[in-house]
Amino acid sequence: MSLKPKKCFKCQTHKGKRYCLRKAKHICWICCNDFRVEMKCPTECEYHADENENLLESRIKADSLAEYYDFIDKHTYYWLVVRDKYIPAEKKQDPEGKKEIEEAFRAIKDRKSAEIYEKHLGINLNTEVMPYTKSFEDVAMDFLQSIGIGNWELVRLFFSHKDPVSIEKYIERLKNRKEIKDLAYLTVLSSGTSQDGDMAFSSIEVNYTNDFSIILVNVEGDWKIDNVIFGEINLIYSENDTIKHIAHHLQTKEYDRAFQLIKNAEEIYYLSSDIQYNKGLYYSLMGENENALKAFAEATALDVSFSEAYFNQAFIHHSHGNVDEAKVLYEKVIALQPNNVNSYNNLGTIYLFLKDYEKAKNYFEKCLELVPEFKYAEENLKRIEELKKTD
Repeated sequence: MSLKPKKCFKCQTHKGKRYCLRKAKHICWICCNDFRVEMKCPTECEYHADENENLLESRIKADSLAEYYDFIDKHTYYWLVVRDKYIPAEKKQDPEGKKEIEEAFRAIKDRKSAEIYEKHLGINLNTEVMPYTKSFEDVAMDFLQSIGIGNWELVRLFFSHKDPVSIEKYIERLKNRKEIKDLAYLTVLSSGTSQDGDMAFSSIEVNYTNDFSIILVNVEGDWKIDNVIFGEINLIYSENDTIKHIAHHLQTKEYDRAFQLIKNAEEIYYLSSDIQYNKGLYYSLMGENENALKAFAEATALDVSFSEAYFNQAFIHHSHGNVDEAKVLYEKVIALQPNNVNSYNNLGTIYLFLKDYEKAKNYFEKCLELVPEFKYAEENLKRIEELKKTD
């Protein structure tokens, strides 16, 4: 049983994702930064900040870039403006002193940090000419902000996937999600990159209540959205296990448990083609063919290369005599999997039913070319010869 995250004791607005040893209460990172700039947090806390005589060498633990820059901002304001420490007031007011300060801070290459020091010290670091490349965190926030204002044309450009069908399905599903419809406030909770720097994640608090996690990939130097889940980032690693559990319950005929898992997973892995595929399998086993077809079609819209979902759609249509629909879908499977012997065989049986014996024979022979001992094709070739005799 999962416990609902506590609200931050200080702001009573954000989730208290970490435990403050100083106050012995749950706290959000924004309020945590308010406290730790004073350098009074116990050293046992992994988030405590150490005072350093060289302001630029201050080191703190941050779970996101947003948290890091927020700390730099508050830390600089507190120690250089409120406490007037590190740099004497007369030095900041003297032209020569100000020039010396500017020279010292010009070593900063990080534009965001430079803008913070420039603002609080009233110095000129020429930040406007500093190069700035959007981080993966910036891209994730831009993506959600574009969704928030309903700029769907721009949203389309964020996805790493090239296929327009999948992108349109993503957008359709996102538009129907309540959290997206009501999106008003965003806060970064955590973020990070893989060791090789090719993948990244950003977990964002939506409307103070919901977690929305985004997986990004680096595509030729630009960060693109690869996947999103409605939940904490650690859940991204649980999808495969969830699918295995669903498959197990379907195999052992524990259908109620399988369906409950599917419904729960659907809420989290909202754009997952695999969850929709398993939903289709459940409905197939329940004999609910219309629902099964809808779920398989949803899976192939989310992933246009999902050959198993096409095959299952084709098989249902085939079983109910909808041979035209079945033919198109079997051909899609073969286009994706040229060695899919079952699709060749099933296409052969369709043409056998239509009495197009030549085409049927070609498909059955293709089966045997792929799998020489494929007994169904052998039997079907015999049937062709028998039917030819009676026609």
